[in-house]
Amino acid sequence: MSESASSGKCTRRRIRDVLVARILDGTYPAGTRLKELVLAREFDVSQAPIREALRELEGSGLVTSERYHGTRVRGADYRELRESYELRLMMEERALELAAPFSPELVEAVAARTRAMASAVEAKDPERYIDEALACHRSIVAASGNRSFLTVWDFMHWSVRGRVVLRRIASDDGRGLKALLDLHRALNARIRAGDVAGAAEKIRALFRRIGAALEEPA
Repeated sequence: MSESASSGKCTRRRIRDVLVARILDGTYPAGTRLKELVLAREFDVSQAPIREALRELEGSGLVTSERYHGTRVRGADYRELRESYELRLMMEERALELAAPFSPELVEAVAARTRAMASAVEAKDPERYIDEALACHRSIVAASGNRSFLTVWDFMHWSVRGRVVLRRIASDDGRGLKALLDLHRALNARIRAGDVAGAAEKIRALFRRIGAALEEPA
């Protein structure tokens, strides 16, 4: 990837994350129209990265785009998020089965991400925790060797969906993230032990905890 392409990707992610935060904290309530030109001027960029960021948000269900009407905030659809997590759970459980026996690369990747999550919790840095947690789970999906799984992961915009859910969990003074960290440590231990069934159970426990956070909007 060229330096300019990498810079553009970082710009799009930064814009996306700001827009996600504004939707979640109510700065942009449901129905708000997001104008590409206005946002491009605010972020001092061309309309291209704005358009790409909005496309990601549309894929995650946070906004809707209609011809001649532009892009409007839809808000977080918690029912849809719960349903999409059911799909992700099935995919990650199967990914663990396909990845067995676990490679040293996967074992070290999960261990490194778990250490980074612990560091983020200690530093009270929820955004770093979210980045590391999502990267950890994507590494499990990638280790399956099933390219369709990775395609689905990216198509479903889990970098956005996961951020929506984890920010909600992180809003309780970090207690929720500490609970998730304990579950990730247990998952790491099962993967290190080569215990596929045990790792799958820890994945299910993680998703039960996340499902509980999606029962009712805060």
